[in-house]
Amino acid sequence: MKLISRQMLSQITWVAGSYGASQGLRLFTNVILARLLAPQLFGVMLIINTLRTGIELLSDVGIGQNIVSNREGGKPDFFNTAWTIQIIRGILLFAIALLLAHPIAEFYDSKELIEIIPIISVVFLLTGIQSPSRFILQKRQAVKTIALFDIFIAAVSAVVHIALALYSPTIWALVAGLIIATSVSTTASFFLIDFRMHRVKISREHVRSIISFGKWVFASSVVFFLAMNFDRLYFAKEIPFAILGIYGIARTFSDMIGMLVQRVGNMMIFPKVAAFAKERSELRPAIAGLRLKALSITALGLSVVVALSDLVILILYDDRYIAAAFMLPILMAGAWFSILSTMGESFMLGIGKSVHSAQANMAKLLWLVTAVPLALTYSGFAAALCAIAVADLFRYVSLSFSQWKEGLSFLKQDFALLALFALLVMVWRFIFVQLGIVADFSTWLEYGSIING
Repeated sequence: MKLISRQMLSQITWVAGSYGASQGLRLFTNVILARLLAPQLFGVMLIINTLRTGIELLSDVGIGQNIVSNREGGKPDFFNTAWTIQIIRGILLFAIALLLAHPIAEFYDSKELIEIIPIISVVFLLTGIQSPSRFILQKRQAVKTIALFDIFIAAVSAVVHIALALYSPTIWALVAGLIIATSVSTTASFFLIDFRMHRVKISREHVRSIISFGKWVFASSVVFFLAMNFDRLYFAKEIPFAILGIYGIARTFSDMIGMLVQRVGNMMIFPKVAAFAKERSELRPAIAGLRLKALSITALGLSVVVALSDLVILILYDDRYIAAAFMLPILMAGAWFSILSTMGESFMLGIGKSVHSAQANMAKLLWLVTAVPLALTYSGFAAALCAIAVADLFRYVSLSFSQWKEGLSFLKQDFALLALFALLVMVWRFIFVQLGIVADFSTWLEYGSIING
């Protein structure tokens, strides 16, 4: 089976194009909301979204991954069993969120959270009943349909959030916007496939299969959430909500790159590797060339983004958010290790080794839990920011060892690509400074002065 084909290139175009369109709409929404709302509101919402994601991931048994990877996943008995488990999980998460509202509000010393969390918990019910159609289409590699759906949802979310913020520039615009956008997404999901195929059903055989596969997905999801969100949860307790909101904006930009690669990995690499029909020994040669080309292009593009990232903040946001111009280049440079790690995870999942993902995220988490508090306490926020930026290096090291054991190592290729990326960043930054497009080093440092102000 060829891993490189015209069909695959077309699918990658749809994945990247829809992601670009969706993120463009989200960026436009974020910029408009930043002008309508105060920074501290983004800080509050950052906590809410982080906790919401955490509760979801801490109960994840890999419904989607089961449907995509299992040979029976496309059959009604299997995906309806998975959907029924998802519904039950949604109800349980709703109840858990209600119980945790008061303790969470007390921990973060925020009375707003006592009112907001019970309302936002409705999202768990909505995502619980959401159709598994997206995963079925992913299994069928119907990339175009998923892409158009994502753009539609992003457009609806943008219109709803901006309209609500214009009507009421308070935290409730963000809360109501999330609930309405999720409601539209859930409703529309039933029309991606024949909605008459949905049935509440439990097959014991399929439940056992889902739980067996999902135990490592669950372990990986728990560690993944903590590794991806420890900084947000920790900073929410240690820094003002206004600074947290500004940091959240910088993280949103830096995460876009990793999310794109993760999207390509989940929708393209994972299914392709999982369906590879030849001997394992033939897998690495089959993907090495495409991997090198893809990452070389990524290094070129990301280096330009890193070199210009502070300028993006200065153009799009007002002076209240200027500290993000200091934060973003650091975080964006660290996205390179996230890209390499995500690529490795997709390969390991494709060969059925989900345990390695959990191990890699644990390595990252251990670094964050140790380094970030020490850096913030003894050296300040800038040092903590650097510790966060290099965290995915530890994830990458763990995955590289796992890939080596499976005969899928790309260490030499990755060292060369890292050198290329670092060189390109320095060259681009030098050129842009000389042209007067971006500020020099001392001015860039001044952007972070608000953090200590």
